[in-house]
Formats: sequence, structure tokens, C-alpha cells
Amino acid sequence: MGDVSLRDVLVVGSYCHDLLRHGPGRETHALGGSAAYIASVLDAMGLEYAVAAVAGEDFRYAGQVRYPPRIVPGTRTTQFIADFDGEDRTLRVSAKAEPILPEDITVDARVALACGVAGEVLPETLLHVSERARHVLADAQGLIRAFDDDGRVLNLRLEDTPFAGLLERLRVLKASEEEARAMDIERVRQRTCLVVTRGARGCTVFTADARIDVPTVAVEEVDATGAGDCFLAGFTLGLLRGLPLERCAALANWFGAQAVTQVGVPKLDVSRLPAELR
Repeated sequence: MGDVSLRDVLVVGSYCHDLLRHGPGRETHALGGSAAYIASVLDAMGLEYAVAAVAGEDFRYAGQVRYPPRIVPGTRTTQFIADFDGEDRTLRVSAKAEPILPEDITVDARVALACGVAGEVLPETLLHVSERARHVLADAQGLIRAFDDDGRVLNLRLEDTPFAGLLERLRVLKASEEEARAMDIERVRQRTCLVVTRGARGCTVFTADARIDVPTVAVEEVDATGAGDCFLAGFTLGLLRGLPLERCAALANWFGAQAVTQVGVPKLDVSRLPAELR
């Protein structure tokens, strides 16, 4: 692994166009995507990182990102439409960008995040990432998501995807409770560390021989979009510091909680990070 190109973190995911609908006449257009939310944490913590992302020629937020995506002429940027009805969120994709290719991975990293949101991280790209990074964290949404004819998000069974054979390449697999229902938890935890996020109830870390429930801080939720991305970035901070899994999860919970208190990509005040997590 070459030291010249070694970064703390490599983010392999995309920037998106998000359309958030909170009721009649209440719409917000915003920069979205895993790369944007994760970058908000990494920037706040002053880490050296790189982003491998792809977008269409309609990408409208190039001026808002530190590391712009590769633009594919003649294509569109991934767009998600989120309709909020009380506590429920209906998610639909109305456009999809081209996938991230192995040749888009051009640096080595201590930790890489495979954090696709719409199937843009190909199995061969994930394999290549695992060869360029010491540790790989993956978000299950990028491995199991599919879409129906109307663009609504569906979850495939993990064992029915080509990623099932790559679990040993991962240091951590993060999944929401809904995503965890699309996998055999007992089988997955024998092959990699599985972290299941549970919203206001924190998260649970599953290893081959232990289960660790980690509570989170109480906050007023405004918008849950991107919370899992910020959670994943927080977990990465813990791994970079060599912390035990329980402390990594506590850091992840804190950053995930900050994300839900704001609409869109959060502005993080890390001076509020509890002393025991610094």
C-alpha cells in the first residue's frame, strides 16, 4: 500500500439530488447522498479523505462539495424523492447515475466506506476497494437495495445478491432494522461484524461471539435523512482511533443523532461532542 496516496478515509458512494416533501406545498431541494453526509463528519473532524463518486451532467451542487464526482455526459444524477407522513417516510428514486467503477478507486486508505445508495457500488468495485484499504465498512442499503417500476425502494435478501460472497472482505456491515430483516443475522455475524441501527434506541453490535447494545442520546428528530451515513462516519472515527467496538458505536450514535436534528446535510458542532467520546 503506497504511503504517498494513503488517506485516512476513502468514501465510495454518490452525491444525489434530494427532494424532501414534508406536506402540501412544503418541498425542499437539497444536496444528498452518502458522500455528502459522510463528508460533513469528516470535514468537521479535520480528517484527510478522498471521495469516489459519479454523477450526471445535471449535477447542480459541484460548488458545495470538496471532492466533486466524476461526471458522465448524457446521464442524470441520482435523485431521491422522500415523502414524509407523520413518522413514516416513503422513499422513491426518480433518476439513477452510472455505477462507480473499479478504476474510479485511485487512492489507498486506512478505512474505506462502501456506502452506495442506489446500487452504484458494483461487486467488483467493492472487491477492488477491499484491496486498497486496510478496513472496509459497508452500508447494507448499497448491497441489497432494488427498485420497483415506480422507483420505490425494495430490499433483496442479502444471500440473493452477489455481495453475499464478499462479507469476509468487510470489517463492519451496517444495516437498519428493516435491512437486517433481509438477512440471516446469525450467519452474517459469523463472517463479519454486523451493526444494526435502531433509531432512538441506539444500535446493536453483533460479532461472532457477542451482542452489544449501545444506547444513544435523546434528540428532537426533524429529518432522518442521512442519519445512517453520519452514523457510519462516526464508527469510522472510532476505528481510526483504535477504539473497541462499543466505543466506536457510541461515537456513531452521537453523529447519527446530530444528523436527525437538521434538514439536509448537517452543520456539525463537534465542540459539543461529549468528553468521554473525544
